[in-house]
Amino acid sequence: MNYREITEALKTCPFCGGKALLERSHRAFINGETTKVAFVRCAECNARSGRVNIADYGHTSCSSEAENKAIKMWNRRV
Repeated sequence: MNYREITEALKTCPFCGGKALLERSHRAFINGETTKVAFVRCAECNARSGRVNIADYGHTSCSSEAENKAIKMWNRRV
């Protein structure tokens, strides 16, 4: 997915209506270990989706599968 497809796929923030951004963190801690994660964050109020561990998909730096899961988590409206 390219940048335009990602921004079109992301819904606005459910809390403030702000723009959502797909991000990666290289310093997340999961089960006591440093790992890389993908998540979605609101640019306005800083609300975040759940973190998706990139290593769970067999990658070390980037994973479109992890990014897609983070987008789906963000877009899910309960």
